[in-house]
Amino acid sequence: MDEVIFLEVLEGDAVQSRHRLDRLPVTVGRGYANDVILDDPKVSAQHLRLERREDGAVVLHDVGSVNGTFSVEPWVALKELVLTPDARVSVGDTVLRFRHRNFVVEDTVVNEAPAAPRERLLERPRAFAFSLQALVVTSFISERVTQFRKTDWGDLLMSAVVPLGLALLWAGGWSLASRIARKRFYFRVHATIGALVLLGFALSPPLFALVSFSFSLGTWLGVVRTLTLLGLMGWGLYWHLRYVTRWSGRRVVRGLVIASVGVLALTSVSELLGNEDFSEALEFPRSLLPPVLRVAPAHSMDSFFEDAKPLEKKVDALVKER
Repeated sequence: MDEVIFLEVLEGDAVQSRHRLDRLPVTVGRGYANDVILDDPKVSAQHLRLERREDGAVVLHDVGSVNGTFSVEPWVALKELVLTPDARVSVGDTVLRFRHRNFVVEDTVVNEAPAAPRERLLERPRAFAFSLQALVVTSFISERVTQFRKTDWGDLLMSAVVPLGLALLWAGGWSLASRIARKRFYFRVHATIGALVLLGFALSPPLFALVSFSFSLGTWLGVVRTLTLLGLMGWGLYWHLRYVTRWSGRRVVRGLVIASVGVLALTSVSELLGNEDFSEALEFPRSLLPPVLRVAPAHSMDSFFEDAKPLEKKVDALVKER
């Protein structure tokens, strides 16, 4: 009895379909008369033929295809190939891989979901509607309270439309990725995630300004704000990736942590090397809030000048250098 082999149709690193080849010869192509039919317009009607030689080796033949057949590693055009375990060939835009039935698969991934999976909050229609409405209302109010002249209704309308459009465009890109990787768009979920992230970015500045004013906190609060915004972005990317990839939650978190460390390292290279540009700008709150909101006493002028001494020393050092 001939040895059973499997032909795998790949999509990236994932297997799109598998075909069990019990008997040879086998034909592969786009035509309906083939044993294995490939839905690829660049594949010929009759493209490949697999047959077994007298010595038992399985040989792949290109039967005069229009676009040819190529081995993947190394990338070489071929007319004939003796198949080996995990051999891969490219026909049109499709990659084929051949494996024996004794191939050892990876360990089973433990299912994180309960026995009866429940719908996530992000998947509910109400969450989708609430997040978009909250984003529009917040953007509208933020623009309205910062207009000190005659009301410009055009700017008010754009302040509501632009964030909504960004959230929907952002969701569209992630939805295409989900469609490719998971065969589902998940547009509503991605739109909810994007709207919540934008809502967080819109609410963070006034909230931190209020906290800084009420409790008379220093500029170090800016570091907390930056870390909060990074955490918000990480949360959004985490859930986007959960609906795009089949990775476990821990694997996604590890990937995001590594990426975040890399980004922080790249953005801090100049500072770490001592090449940071000198800035004469003073960091101070620019929001005007009513005194009734202040809980802790304000900083005195003496403390202000005390905090400005490091800046004074830097300025003096620069003057001496020149």
